[in-house]
Amino acid sequence: MKLKKRFTLFVSVLLAFALLLAGCSESSGGSGESSDGKKTTLRVLVWGNGPEELKGEEEIYAKFEEENPNINVELIHAPYDQVMDKFVTMSAGGDQPDLVWLQSAYLPGFAEQGLLMKLDDLIEKAGINKEDWLPGGVEMGTWDETIYALPRDIISHHIVYNKDMFDKAGVPYPQDGWTWDDYVETAKKLTIEENGKIVQFGSASYSWEEALVENGAAKFSQDGSEVLVDSPEAIEAIQWAADLSNVHHVSPTATESQGLGDLFLAGKAAMAFTGPWNWRPYTTEGKFNWDIVEVPAGKAGNKSQLLGLPIAIGANTEHPEEAWTLLEYLTHGGGQEIQSEIVGAYPSVKSATEKFSEGEYAPANVDTVHQAMEENTVVTPNFPTYSEAMNTLQPVIDQIMNGEVKAEDALPKVADKIRSQLNMK
Repeated sequence: MKLKKRFTLFVSVLLAFALLLAGCSESSGGSGESSDGKKTTLRVLVWGNGPEELKGEEEIYAKFEEENPNINVELIHAPYDQVMDKFVTMSAGGDQPDLVWLQSAYLPGFAEQGLLMKLDDLIEKAGINKEDWLPGGVEMGTWDETIYALPRDIISHHIVYNKDMFDKAGVPYPQDGWTWDDYVETAKKLTIEENGKIVQFGSASYSWEEALVENGAAKFSQDGSEVLVDSPEAIEAIQWAADLSNVHHVSPTATESQGLGDLFLAGKAAMAFTGPWNWRPYTTEGKFNWDIVEVPAGKAGNKSQLLGLPIAIGANTEHPEEAWTLLEYLTHGGGQEIQSEIVGAYPSVKSATEKFSEGEYAPANVDTVHQAMEENTVVTPNFPTYSEAMNTLQPVIDQIMNGEVKAEDALPKVADKIRSQLNMK
């Protein structure tokens, strides 16, 4: 049963305008010719701060153009925190890009407003098996049992550790399968205090959202019908993450973290949450030896959030066939074979995962990533009112993490507030 959902006023107004324009005028998007043997230009909206940052991406699209000489690809970029607003604005102006990188929180709202092309029939027509993708990949781009986006790359967090610090302290390296208790005890042994001040933390700040999935908990139900952040498992997980700073003093508080940047890269923390996007700076800038291990287990095991890059086709594209050709290349075809080497991103299809291990900056224990992606990832909730719910929840989480309130006292109250505000159970 479909829920009654609200999106932000800004988005709703612009999208209503977009639908009006779609009915009254011809889109000006897509500067190429139609599919009649002439070249077609596909515009792809991505996040990034300029050509230098997008060099790897441009290599992938250049290879696509070599294999598809009738199609040109033009990248349109905006900073990460502005790119979704840009998509809305372009759509409202009748200038919608052909493809768009999506931030998952926006997918349900965009889908319900008719801004994204439905992909189920295209996938079936292409004879693609949904099982070709890694677990959770297709679900990441699905809303209301319809596929609107496909995963270009997916990944989960893991723990990185400074081998030199462990060696100096005589502490054994962490092993896959470790637990929350193991994590706390290890971090205590690697926390160094001098003259009443901590000069080396055992752990950089811990993600409370990762703690939730490690303990089998969630903020909300997948469809947004229920608030779950006040469950016993959620309360335990969030308090555990907060206690690392406020009780065990093995991680910095928010105040202690200010102005310090990446504590792990700076040699100020022995362990940290990370992903492959940080492997290169750890190798080229870090003055230490390092490796990775899976996240520690709460009650649910060594689970971690599934992160990724869903790509969608704009519903108003003038070149649906060519847009599908590019989307399939990026998310299922040849682009999967080259992206891990070029941009250090984990592929979304199972057949391309071995390429990832051959990356220049892959650590010794890179196989832990394969294990996590095949067995331990969790697709987190996503629904149209997610941002509104988080706007209410996050300030309370901040108070818990700063040690101002206890999770058992604060979470039931904020959960009831969200239920009332958004008509959730």
